[in-house]
Amino acid sequence: MITEELLKESRFEFDKYFKSLNINSSDTQHKVDEIRVHSLRVADNSLLLAKIVLPTDEDKRIAEVIALFHDIGKALMISIDTEVFVIQRDHALVSGKIIQEMEFYKALSADFQLIILKSIENHNKHKLPKLDNEQQNLFARLLRDADKLDIFESSYRFFKEKSGIQPFATVDLVNSNEVSDKIIKSILAGKSGATEDMKTMNDYKLLLLSMAFDLNFKYTFRVISEKQYIQKIYETLPKRDQIIDVYRSIKLFVENKFVS
Repeated sequence: MITEELLKESRFEFDKYFKSLNINSSDTQHKVDEIRVHSLRVADNSLLLAKIVLPTDEDKRIAEVIALFHDIGKALMISIDTEVFVIQRDHALVSGKIIQEMEFYKALSADFQLIILKSIENHNKHKLPKLDNEQQNLFARLLRDADKLDIFESSYRFFKEKSGIQPFATVDLVNSNEVSDKIIKSILAGKSGATEDMKTMNDYKLLLLSMAFDLNFKYTFRVISEKQYIQKIYETLPKRDQIIDVYRSIKLFVENKFVS
């Protein structure tokens, strides 16, 4: 059972861990701070979703813990100057290893431990694999939606206002009007684009749009529709026939999910 007291302990451990990191520059500190506030925003998103899709207060507490710790491995890896592509690939597994060492986690039942661990370890997978049971799947899907809501928001703010930090997936991408044919084809086939197909910043923006195909809950579609994330990101792209087709395809998909 995860009590309110254990939740408070998890919040304390979260703050304590970030304070314990050995930071060697102001730039690194800024990046780590952004991971911390991203995690807090994802926790807020998780609670909004949890009110709709989770039946008990205990479930809501689990969702908050999962969100708080999902990127803690990324903070550690940034603090020790790990290469960006390694962070992108491995941070979820590192997050899982870190949380397993925390006392509040050890106090949980084996079932709750697995729910938390499986959700964290799989949140950055291109596609969520089939987990051990429906409960694990539910919490993993909730985290993925909550995470994507903040990725939409923070990425758009970076493109539009240059606020926050540059999305890690874009560090090696070039500024060019070119777009990946593979990503275009994936989207028009109703699939999320793959990070390995990205070469330009525009490819990343298309990848962002395609994340709509990987969302799970009607409430999530409602939020991205109300906040106009798809339209806002589209407006930062060059207007070509292929990109217009992609936008129309995703916009229709989101609208259908929202009203269905």
